[in-house]
Amino acid sequence: MTMTQGERQSFNWRPNTNDSQTLARYDQEAQHWVRAFRNAESQNKKASLNEVLSFLGIVLALISSIMTVLVLLVVNLLKRLKK
Repeated sequence: MTMTQGERQSFNWRPNTNDSQTLARYDQEAQHWVRAFRNAESQNKKASLNEVLSFLGIVLALISSIMTVLVLLVVNLLKRLKK
C-alpha cells in the first residue's frame, strides 16, 4: 500500500481519535521519546567528562615529561662542567 504525500502530511497513517487506547499509546510513545532524549543527554555529559579527564591526563603527562627532560639536561650540564 503506497501513500500519497497528502496522506502522509495529514497523518492518515496514525489514528487521530481521542479514545483512551489511542491516547494511552501516544503517552507511552512520548515517554519513550523523553527517555531516549534524557539518555542521550546523560551519555553526552559522561563523554565530555571523559574527554576532559583524558585531556587533563595528557597535559599532566606532558608537563612531567618536560620537567624530567629539564632535570636531565641540568644534571648532564653539571656533569660536563665538573669535568
